[in-house]
Amino acid sequence: MIVSLLRLLIAIVVAVFVGKLVSKVKLPSILGWLIAGMLLGPHAFALVNQDILDAAWYENSVHILECGVGLMIGTELVWNKIKKSGKSIIITTLTQSLGTFLFVSLVFGVVFYMSDIPFYLAFVFGGIALATAPAPALSIVREFKTEGPVTNTLIPMAALDDMVGCIVFFTTIAIVAGNLSAGDLPAYMIALVVILPLVIGVVVGLLAGIVLKKEKDTKATLITLLIMILVASAVGFIFNNYVLPKPILNFMLIGMAFSATFANMVSEKRLEQIMHGFNPVLGVAMIVVILNLGAPLDYHLIAGAGLFTAIYIIARACGKYFGAYFGSSITKAPVTVKKYLGFTLLPHSGVSLVFTGIAVSVLAAPAPECAQIVQGTIAAAAVINEIIAVIMAKKGFEWSGEMQGGEIVSVSDTAYPVITISRQHGSGGRQVARKLAQSLNIEFYDHEIIEMAASSSDIDKELFDHGDNEGYGSLQYDLSSGVQNFSLNDKIFLHQANVIRNLVKKGPCVIVGRCADFVLKGRKNVIKVFIYADLDERKQRIEHVYKEAKGKALDKIEKTDKQRASYYEHYTGKKFGEMTNYDMCLNSSLIGIDGCVDIIKTLYKEKTKS
Repeated sequence: MIVSLLRLLIAIVVAVFVGKLVSKVKLPSILGWLIAGMLLGPHAFALVNQDILDAAWYENSVHILECGVGLMIGTELVWNKIKKSGKSIIITTLTQSLGTFLFVSLVFGVVFYMSDIPFYLAFVFGGIALATAPAPALSIVREFKTEGPVTNTLIPMAALDDMVGCIVFFTTIAIVAGNLSAGDLPAYMIALVVILPLVIGVVVGLLAGIVLKKEKDTKATLITLLIMILVASAVGFIFNNYVLPKPILNFMLIGMAFSATFANMVSEKRLEQIMHGFNPVLGVAMIVVILNLGAPLDYHLIAGAGLFTAIYIIARACGKYFGAYFGSSITKAPVTVKKYLGFTLLPHSGVSLVFTGIAVSVLAAPAPECAQIVQGTIAAAAVINEIIAVIMAKKGFEWSGEMQGGEIVSVSDTAYPVITISRQHGSGGRQVARKLAQSLNIEFYDHEIIEMAASSSDIDKELFDHGDNEGYGSLQYDLSSGVQNFSLNDKIFLHQANVIRNLVKKGPCVIVGRCADFVLKGRKNVIKVFIYADLDERKQRIEHVYKEAKGKALDKIEKTDKQRASYYEHYTGKKFGEMTNYDMCLNSSLIGIDGCVDIIKTLYKEKTKS
């Protein structure tokens, strides 16, 4: 067992590495994890061999992790968020989701009828096809500063789409499982395929909600949540192994119901705290679950599933596009939304791979040949579709006229300079910015941006307070790029970016942090400055100005700079503090605060003259 655990640990490390490589070419990391599973599974290098896949400890561990992965979906199903989305968005979400399900199911129904493949498999493909990944489209929103009806419609659809997708998929897979097991299970047991996991999840979720309501530190919160996940899994194991005639429970559905229950019991701020601490665990859980999906997959099946893959990609694209068009038409949405929203919905969600894993687990025993068709088709489609879909999503924004990208800049945008200040913690960058604004008699914006962004959104103000100090660990980054749709941090960033773009329209100003240099990259007259300082002076400033206890200043500097760097890299794709990103980098230890002010002031006046 020790050797098997070491093999699995090495496989996880390799998967993380492959995921990072895949993310470098603008594809979700989750695809890298799937590919790693295929390469390391029994059909290739066999690092994760068949003995491991068949081991009881491994199967039980995967079930627990599946329960944990359910939190990714369940925590999006918060009623207060859903009811704020608006009638038109809800209708459009339903038409494009259900339209995709029906169209894909119909097309594959015809294909499978002609190919002598069980008809029910068509509905499995339809259920998997629902899942959408707004994240690739929303990365285009960030990069090109898109604004308009298409952008405003896309953002709130993320959670709604997942909700509809889960309901339709799990209902479909339950019916399929029931039909396949009809000879082995009593009729009343078929309904339990869906109902029992939901009941277990809700009951344990109610208990978790009571406990998790209370504010705790990150460590205590994480321990509490892990215990609750183990409790939910344990109840599932009891029913699966000792109550039911055969193991039929879906542990991911347990986790989804569990998390959806407590997510609706706690405040938005508390939920964000809970999930922020859980993200590294969720990252590991997702990697193992996707490895488990990819490992049994014979990569030769991908080439053999060429025709089905092509049909799947085309049918899904038609369902998404025309479903969105129909929904936009009946809700009298703007013409651009009708014509181009569908293109932004084409990227395939990482959730689809999770759905694929569930479908395969249901089909593996009673219909192994069908399980292979699903695995091969979706594995190939996930890679091919993602490349095509990202291109089409970008075109959708471009054709709608919402792509700004910096190509067209009005006279008002270039009539006066705007100064952005990025800084090392303790370098005195904020002090430089404030003095500069006072000296030039122009506006100064720092925390004011948080106030404005919070007031223009429905997000709790306290969630904005971390700003550019919000950290992104490697697993969390991989997770958000590969699995999650549109995170709360992404929403906060976009609200702040919109505020920044509106502020600079009012007149010259100095803006501190929040990736303002990147947000304003399409603007010609921007002076981008980075302030740094010697470590000893930064420690002294933090101790005297910020009243940090002696001996803790260095830890504070390292932590804050790491958070700012990861935040900057996450949203800009560039390295924090790299001199080529800025017009000037100034050492406040050498030049002094006033010296920095004078140098920037001189450049500002030159820009003003020109």
